[in-house]
Amino acid sequence: MQVAFLLRFAVGVVSAAQLPHSLVRPALGMVSLWCAVACAYLLNGVADVHEDRANGSQRPIARGDLPERTAANATVLLACAALLLAGLTGPGTVAWTAAFLVLGWAYSADPVKAKCSSGRCAVVVFGLGATAYGAGVSASGSGWTATGVLVAGVMSAWMALVGAVVKDLGDVSGDAAGGRRTVAVVHGPGAARALAVAGALAVGTAAPMLALLWAPAALVVAVPVALGAAWVVARVMRAARHAHADRLRRRGAYRAFMVTQYVANLSAMLGLGLAPALV
Repeated sequence: MQVAFLLRFAVGVVSAAQLPHSLVRPALGMVSLWCAVACAYLLNGVADVHEDRANGSQRPIARGDLPERTAANATVLLACAALLLAGLTGPGTVAWTAAFLVLGWAYSADPVKAKCSSGRCAVVVFGLGATAYGAGVSASGSGWTATGVLVAGVMSAWMALVGAVVKDLGDVSGDAAGGRRTVAVVHGPGAARALAVAGALAVGTAAPMLALLWAPAALVVAVPVALGAAWVVARVMRAARHAHADRLRRRGAYRAFMVTQYVANLSAMLGLGLAPALV
């Protein structure tokens, strides 16, 4: 998860209106975001320990390798470090980082606890993606471009409409034990699979169409997303045929989602970062 968010930040930097002349601000901003992501991850690990153990997760807190109190204390230190480092980058980065921290708290903790509802989860996850890209744009010292807005929007929608749904397909029993009210828990895995297919097809179809109409440079992201959408759909359909498979197989669609987002962000970072040098 940490690497994925750092990639989003880097894509935000290279998608800005002008590449930075110095890497100092982007570097400080990236470390700031890493602290914010680690804070959110640890907070989620503390909040999810019951569900993670029920699902057989190998996360360090669930395994007992990291005491819950130590993790909780670390979240405070990481949040302070994130805001301090963001302050060295500029007020814009502080605002994006603070928004990320608030959304990270809203995902895991009361009273919002977005993780317990598929609808709230999608909204918060979209925001987490958008704030990571926004922090990168701000740390560049420049502003948004049409390409940057489209890339951030598509990839955040990929997280919200696809990732936030398929991540639950392998964890239904543990989520139910933890009191979550996700689509998979309330309406069954079949409904969650249908929603995941709809989300993948929507994002995979809209991304290249919007890129062609609005910002052709964003095709470096739109094409991998379209291909990844077909892969996710195939994995979801395969899971439907093997409903009683082990957890690893049930999470095949989530792995397809993850690989797609890595490929799309790397493609954007390389394509958008190298384009000015080739002009």
